[in-house]
Amino acid sequence: MSARPPVWRRLRWRRWMAPWGAVFVLCTFTVVTWAVDHETATDRDFLEPGSTAAVGSHRLAGQLDRRGVTVQRYGGSAGAVEGARGGGTTVLVTAPDFVRPDALGALLSLPADDRVVLVDPSPGVLAAQDLPVRRTGSRWTTGVRPAGCGLPGPAATLGSAYAVRGGTRCFDGGLVRVVPAGGPEIVVVGAADVFRNDRLGEHRNAALAGALLGGYDRLAWLSLHRPERATAPAVPPTTEPTPRPTEPLPTDTPSGQPTDLPTPSGTADGGGSGRQAGGDRSSPLGGAFPPWVWAVVAQVLLAAVLFALWRARRLGTPVAEPLPVVVPAAETVRGRARLYQRAKARGVALGALRAGALRRLAPVLADLADGQPAGGDRPATVVSGLARRAGWPPDRVHAVLFGPEPETDDELRAAVAELDELVRRVQEEGRGAGHD
Repeated sequence: MSARPPVWRRLRWRRWMAPWGAVFVLCTFTVVTWAVDHETATDRDFLEPGSTAAVGSHRLAGQLDRRGVTVQRYGGSAGAVEGARGGGTTVLVTAPDFVRPDALGALLSLPADDRVVLVDPSPGVLAAQDLPVRRTGSRWTTGVRPAGCGLPGPAATLGSAYAVRGGTRCFDGGLVRVVPAGGPEIVVVGAADVFRNDRLGEHRNAALAGALLGGYDRLAWLSLHRPERATAPAVPPTTEPTPRPTEPLPTDTPSGQPTDLPTPSGTADGGGSGRQAGGDRSSPLGGAFPPWVWAVVAQVLLAAVLFALWRARRLGTPVAEPLPVVVPAAETVRGRARLYQRAKARGVALGALRAGALRRLAPVLADLADGQPAGGDRPATVVSGLARRAGWPPDRVHAVLFGPEPETDDELRAAVAELDELVRRVQEEGRGAGHD
């Protein structure tokens, strides 16, 4: 039967595990909360021009309608391609990953006087369409950045960061623009927040959305919530009017006039941020929050560690310390006994009683040490001498003074009774020898 580990070791293990358990629970809660709150294009209200939900675009559609822009919602790519023919049209693709590759290629091959806006396309979509744009990073939360070009800003566009070759890069890569030879103007936006009802009134999101989608008199709004089939038939445009919003929003350009976006700067990344295309290799989590947030978190963690070290018990065995005030001996004994009982430190309690008994028997032990050779076995000498004085077998005396720790309260009480009896017998024998 193996001996149980000491109580202080088990308590120390718990003290070390508690902080790590709290960190694990906090991280799990954060990930689950983000997954629940994170909206995707599969939501039926996501960027729908007629939806008043938080992730809908009812307010933006009403803003464009007041500016004289004809908003036509399409539920299939074939209808959007047909509706955009003729030039002078802006095409908004809310879920590029759900559009059939051939249909998306047709949209990107519209005439030069059209504009196609893609919302957060994946690297696979960009590669499949052979666009000079690639994703360089993504974030847990959408970042707000100044424009760094001629667009309205700051705005919440930095959900994904992109690099462009031979184009314009704005908002630290949250928006890029490229104009292929003979093709339409292509704008890639890294987040849907600038088009959503719940974020449209923040920063200059409304002005940026109006500049992107209000440049022409017609807007073909392609809204998909699931991947298209390979042979999807053309879906006719909806005929219901777009609901008007209940509150006005600002605009940046006059009605009916195309909005001029920044022209390429001639650099590889196309923007004024100073980072080369493909140079952004930062961690998504590391760039999800401003630098001051991480500085505060580091300071809080350091303070927590210092507080824990200040409040923690000693990692070794208990040590004797002077009492700060004078306390009656009986009260001190009872207080320590209650602490030992609460901690179930039976071995520590019995060890303290054994040490006290040996201190009371110090005169007898000094007599026993006289005449003993240096370097001898001190415990064996003590046991044999006390056994002669008490009239007990040496094995019994050894068990009382140096035996194993008790496992139960009954064993502790029995061990204490034996210890008291040993002290009483030895002291009585010493007094009898003194009288003689």
